[in-house]
Amino acid sequence: MTKILIGVDGSERSEDAVSFGRALALAADAPVVVALARRSEPLRPGAEAHEKVLREDAERTLARLALWLDDVRDVTLRPLVATTSPAHALQAAAEQEQAGIIVVGSSHTGQLGRVLPGSTAERLLHDAPCPVAVVPLGYRNHATSAHPVIGCAYRPTEDGAAALGAAEELALALSASLRVMQVIEPLARVYDSGEMPLNLPEISAAMYADTERSLIERVARLNARLDSEGTVHSGRPADVLIALSETVDLLVIGSRGYGRLKAMLVGGVSGRVIRSAACPVIVVPRQATSAVGSVFAAAA
Repeated sequence: MTKILIGVDGSERSEDAVSFGRALALAADAPVVVALARRSEPLRPGAEAHEKVLREDAERTLARLALWLDDVRDVTLRPLVATTSPAHALQAAAEQEQAGIIVVGSSHTGQLGRVLPGSTAERLLHDAPCPVAVVPLGYRNHATSAHPVIGCAYRPTEDGAAALGAAEELALALSASLRVMQVIEPLARVYDSGEMPLNLPEISAAMYADTERSLIERVARLNARLDSEGTVHSGRPADVLIALSETVDLLVIGSRGYGRLKAMLVGGVSGRVIRSAACPVIVVPRQATSAVGSVFAAAA
């Protein structure tokens, strides 16, 4: 079974990540690896004593965070030494452990309840070998919903299909309802005022109806045991999805496939959503070597 890798650093945001990772582990009955990554320092006089202090501190931090996972059946604690950056160490650990998902907390500088990746999370998202969950600050203080709602940002593309597949299996494992949300941009944004066709309202209405019909057909092919619905929204995709993140417990989104997640943070929709979402966000790369769905397939 694939594992859940939780990246921590000992801060409060690590508790957010562990709390969310615990929920996933219990849903999937999956093993958990808690990894604390720190940057290595050049050797100098007295370095051995300093390294011992750092190692002992890492072990204490991991032992403290492991208490949050006392009801998870299989937990491994891994202090990591980052030769270049903590993000690279976590990426390497994910590949070694064949992790199905990496969970990290947001930056401590973000607004309470908002996802704002810090330096480690930001770098991790660039080249992760599997989906990455970024958990908003303060998540650990939120009670888990008895009837969670999972939102999936869907597009009829490869990355949209990857996100929907992961969201479907996750919803089944969590006994959650699934809201498949597709956003279309108003045609008025495409045209300059002088070029706008007179029948633009009719064209827009037809496009909306076609999109809604296709989405209903796609949702109908989801697992019959799911409580699912498809909703079509109009507006700037990132702005709409950020607003919709207030209405769901978890948002699953794909990344445009320029090789894993590399394009996600260059002003794209996924990047903007990650930075401003009000709930945990799982980003599913189209070309990842493992998919988050593999963590939950057996449980589903």
